[in-house]
Amino acid sequence: MAYDIPVIILHGWSDTSASFVPLGNFLRANGFNVVDIWLGDYLSMNDEITLFDLGTAFGRALDKNAIPQKRYSFDLIVHSTGGLVAREYLRQVCAGDATKTPVKHLCMLSPANFGSPLAALGKTMLGRLLKGWDWNHFGQTGTQILNALDLAAPYSWELALADLFNPQFKIFTPANALTTVFVGTVAYDNPIRSAVHENGSDGTVRVATANLNAHAFSVDFADPQKPVVRARPKNFDPIAFAVFPRNHTTVHDPAQPDPNGDWTKTLIKALTIEPGDYGNHLADCQRITSSTFQNGLTSDHPEWFNQYEHVVFHVHDQYGSPITDYMVEFYQEEGDPKDKVFNEIHGDILEKVTTNKQDGSFRSFFLNTDRLTAYLATQDGADIQMSFSAANVSERIIYRNPTAGIDVFTTENQALLFPNEPVLIDVTLYRDQTDEVFKLGKLP
Repeated sequence: MAYDIPVIILHGWSDTSASFVPLGNFLRANGFNVVDIWLGDYLSMNDEITLFDLGTAFGRALDKNAIPQKRYSFDLIVHSTGGLVAREYLRQVCAGDATKTPVKHLCMLSPANFGSPLAALGKTMLGRLLKGWDWNHFGQTGTQILNALDLAAPYSWELALADLFNPQFKIFTPANALTTVFVGTVAYDNPIRSAVHENGSDGTVRVATANLNAHAFSVDFADPQKPVVRARPKNFDPIAFAVFPRNHTTVHDPAQPDPNGDWTKTLIKALTIEPGDYGNHLADCQRITSSTFQNGLTSDHPEWFNQYEHVVFHVHDQYGSPITDYMVEFYQEEGDPKDKVFNEIHGDILEKVTTNKQDGSFRSFFLNTDRLTAYLATQDGADIQMSFSAANVSERIIYRNPTAGIDVFTTENQALLFPNEPVLIDVTLYRDQTDEVFKLGKLP
């Protein structure tokens, strides 16, 4: 079967198009040979370049190669950082009108949609020694791009508000960009890289941070005793998401073993699906994901197949100013005099907390949802709450810290339990001034 629009493949950070020649050849062998397979190369290792620059430069490169940018001009496959490049490009080229998308099928292979735990390493001296040996970027590793790839990065938060929660820009719906996300959940074969493997990831990107099926909430503590929690409406229907027993490199390698042909069939479907059949495609991806996790638990490394959610907090005052010195706690108010719930959540279920280096008001929590689900199943009548508290600026500038928590995990209602998905929680704490700060008195 022949397809009538070009396919463009974008690589990730520190990679080149050469890594994707096998994938291009695979597409040709599966019916895409009569159209142009374009392999995109872009600079990702120069410190001054931003993702905004890459989005703009991608559009310019399309013009230079006479590839149209009207609606449905090409299909796009992206890997890793290429996912953010694609989203930035779509934000720019569509200018708020999703019906103008030049991309018909968007296939994301292990995209770093909500960051990577390895981004911080790329900015260290070790990262520069390992990756900075090129005269085009000597001693550089792409600081601006890596900042955007950090866990809990302000950039990924702002981008999500623009293309996942903006009601005027429904880009990731079957009526516009037909999107499929692939990600793996096993370690690299390389013994050095596998030694630092993070469970719940493909060795580079977390399963939950690849997923576009995000959730967003706001919590307002104007009344410290009665916090107001609101869910932010999504602008998308469920987005096809498939997890395979592959790592960050093998997720795009057609030469890897492919039991039942799931990877092959899903990739081809992702590039040929029509809106009317997207629901079936979504169900197939869900089946593959369930099978991957179920079968993985009986493998030699069942720990690789634990499921997690990636929760990002952004804490600020009522004026929008960031609050960087704060605590998030999970606990049970009543019936837990020895703080067993607190110890269980913070000691075993919450596996990693990362404070963003560029803006400490952003912080990510990595929660093992398998352990959380198992724990809740053993706790009849559980009522786990989440609370926030900020350190006062001084004796005169204080925060209206909450005196009540928010019910998040109970036996009956598990409001924040989202396995393999990202969650954004925007928190407003109120900054007050004591009477000492400003006094008025009568003229003697």
